[in-house]
Amino acid sequence: MAEKDIDWTWMILDRTLATRGIPGFSNVATIVTNLMNDGMVDTVYNETSSKPKYRVSEQGHQLLGQIGKVINPSDIP
Repeated sequence: MAEKDIDWTWMILDRTLATRGIPGFSNVATIVTNLMNDGMVDTVYNETSSKPKYRVSEQGHQLLGQIGKVINPSDIP
């Protein structure tokens, strides 16, 4: 979900977490709020939708890049 051009909603995040066996919706609001507060996620407002979408921020991409250098992706379940 961290691709640069992807905007996502809480519902998409909830589905993604559920497919990975991570408890979903009850944690989504907390997860997104914490990511926003830490500068890892930007809120994207759209004129055609009343619901905001979210995008990994530049700072978030930098952190993911650093993590990717340390962790071998094949080690992640």
